[in-house]
Amino acid sequence: MNKLNLIAAILLVVCSTASAQDIVLTGHVQRVILQPSGTENCPPPCPVTSRTHADGSQTVCISNSGGCQMMEVKVARIYRGVVQEQIRQFKSRIGEWGPSFPVTDKLIVVSEEAGRVHWSIATELEGKIFFDPKRLSSIGGIPSSTNSNSELVALDEVLARSAKGR
Repeated sequence: MNKLNLIAAILLVVCSTASAQDIVLTGHVQRVILQPSGTENCPPPCPVTSRTHADGSQTVCISNSGGCQMMEVKVARIYRGVVQEQIRQFKSRIGEWGPSFPVTDKLIVVSEEAGRVHWSIATELEGKIFFDPKRLSSIGGIPSSTNSNSELVALDEVLARSAKGR
């Protein structure tokens, strides 16, 4: 039985590591879906009923969440991570400033780190992909721009710096 428990523990670690993997890719947006909280794929940010504690106090939940968003991206190239399908879905909650996923036909760079999704329009110059570091401020925990003027930065250079920092 101990062998079975060990195998189960190893599988759990491997599966959780794979699902928490960071992804960096380029692609084209195919669809963006917005959903209100409380629908099938967008649970409410707060419990329906408040909790009453032993001392009689109640827990109150206040949220500025505006619902959920989902973006489907047709993958052009994978730079980091593993993507199983040609279409990759990215999901997040909508914050107080509204939806953040783009509705564009242009090539975009998408980074997902620890479940947080960031993107920028991609610009191709001389065979290299560049992006706006104000939109995609870090990759792999490393800042995208090394200076404060925030001009376009080369994706391959940021990936090389973030690989060194791992």
